[in-house]
Amino acid sequence: MRGVTLDPRTVGFLAAGGLAVAGTMAGQLGATSATTQAAGTTQAAGTATAIFLTLMLLTAAVASAASNRLAARWGTLKTFGWAQGGVAASWTIAGVIEAVTDSSLLVLFLAAPAFGVFSGVTAVLTPFACRSHVNAGSMTDAVAKRSAVSGIAAILGSVIGGYVIHVTAPGVGIVANGLLTIPLAVFILFVRPGGAVTAPRVPTHAARAVVAALRSDRDLRRLAVLVAAFMIFVVPMVGMLVPILNDLDHSPLPSGAGLMLGGIGAGRLLVPGIVRWLRPRYREFTAAVRAVVATAAFMILFAISAVPSFSDADLVVWTVIGIGIGASRFTTRAIMTGAASSSMGPGRDLLGVTALVLVGAVTSAVGYLIWGLMIDLVSAPVTILVAAAAMIGVGVILGRAARRASPGT
Repeated sequence: MRGVTLDPRTVGFLAAGGLAVAGTMAGQLGATSATTQAAGTTQAAGTATAIFLTLMLLTAAVASAASNRLAARWGTLKTFGWAQGGVAASWTIAGVIEAVTDSSLLVLFLAAPAFGVFSGVTAVLTPFACRSHVNAGSMTDAVAKRSAVSGIAAILGSVIGGYVIHVTAPGVGIVANGLLTIPLAVFILFVRPGGAVTAPRVPTHAARAVVAALRSDRDLRRLAVLVAAFMIFVVPMVGMLVPILNDLDHSPLPSGAGLMLGGIGAGRLLVPGIVRWLRPRYREFTAAVRAVVATAAFMILFAISAVPSFSDADLVVWTVIGIGIGASRFTTRAIMTGAASSSMGPGRDLLGVTALVLVGAVTSAVGYLIWGLMIDLVSAPVTILVAAAAMIGVGVILGRAARRASPGT
């Protein structure tokens, strides 16, 4: 970046996107704190939170399948902008209702499908909005560069959000997500990007096209298996952080989870450098496997550190481990997104990312349910150890298969 002057539109996009990421972290803390507190006991907190997240992810899967058609009809950025407006409206309204009522679980269960619809569309279109405004050389580079700014925003949103929720109420964090998303929606709808905008080629049924591509393309199937394993065994740890700390009897929950999420956000600052180191050395799939195995290794460290009592030092240890989790986890996401965008050939990059999001949303819904039940029935450390070991096993198998198919990777 030395000697390079950023386009003001790029700076505006990164700033508005950073506010939205900060809101996302506060909203995640608010929603999962609300479900955990409403469950009332440690025996039900994981399951209640998992049900909320599953409802959201299942509707996100449905919406992601429709994203191609919406983008083709209304334009990629216009669709993305209105979907961000939907995020702002739905989270703000739900947060206000949650703050003034005692029925937190009911409110969030009813709101989850609306959250999912808008998040499903934005999950597909965010990389393309990012590539248009950041104007990087590739999808992987664009997502990686945004990840650094998002990391700073995630730190602030997590730490400040966790403290504010602790001293006020979970509904405040939910409202914050809605309000902090408004600048991004306005920016996208009214500011033209400096880079090219993706014009999708849309099949009649995106979901059918994804299934057909998975049947015919071995490399895409291998990527889909890695994505599915990542979503089942890795991603729920961050989303379930409040129930995990609740199971470990950590108090106060929102601020503690906020500090650890801040560590994970700090890890995102390292993503561009890690991606630059990995890309010349490995093919994208092999790099993604290495990154996801590294994430699992940090998860094992967390599980081991959670068994003994470190008293006042436990949160410090977990936050440091969180930096490693964030760096490797978001490196994996950046590389997977780049691989998906190029997996289905020229002009079909939007469909490739749709496949990634669709597979991810369905499988992560399953993952959250498994994690929620295991945390309540067994314990958080055991759940994390089992999930991390399973992720390493899948990574080793897929890595060997990739090397046999393409020697030298």
